[in-house]
Amino acid sequence: MAYGLGSARANKWAMAFYAAAAVVWSGRRLWQYHSSEDVLARLELQSGTPPAELFGGRLEPGNSIELSVPKADLTRLMGIIDFLRYGSIVVGMVIILVGLLFVYRFCDRVIMGNPFTNAARTDVVMIGVCIAVYPAITGFMNLLGTNSVVGALELSDVATSSISTVGLYVAVVVAVFLQFVYATITQGTKLARDAEGLV
Repeated sequence: MAYGLGSARANKWAMAFYAAAAVVWSGRRLWQYHSSEDVLARLELQSGTPPAELFGGRLEPGNSIELSVPKADLTRLMGIIDFLRYGSIVVGMVIILVGLLFVYRFCDRVIMGNPFTNAARTDVVMIGVCIAVYPAITGFMNLLGTNSVVGALELSDVATSSISTVGLYVAVVVAVFLQFVYATITQGTKLARDAEGLV
């Protein structure tokens, strides 16, 4: 089987490669943020606030703008912003690695011929949890970081952070669908075995 399911050894090396790729990707994002002189922030108007002129543009209700704010202008809250931005990347990496651990465990059980044990069910549930939790936690930390940018710019009375929840909804749907597919395959396999016993 491809993608690490050919053997226990291949599975181990494949998951190690995926984990290394996740670490390199996260490290690259950390370096990009560290070396950048700006902080990106997506803002929208506070509810009930009339259109406002911000940084040479007009912010209308229902619209959002993405600012590239120099870190030098955010000194008052730069420590909190850095903590949240770095933390979002690191926590995201940890969630990915935990998810890969459960993928490795589940693939190992499939290779050994035990894909429908209680332990395998736990692995699938935890994979789904990691898929759903990743955008929830990283998105929340980015939201707090953007709110800190708004506070540092003293725009709290006019603007608030604009965070898309589409990624979270998609992740939840994927996680639930994964559980549904696994449960369906499990039930189908059980019915097939029962049918064989009746023949």
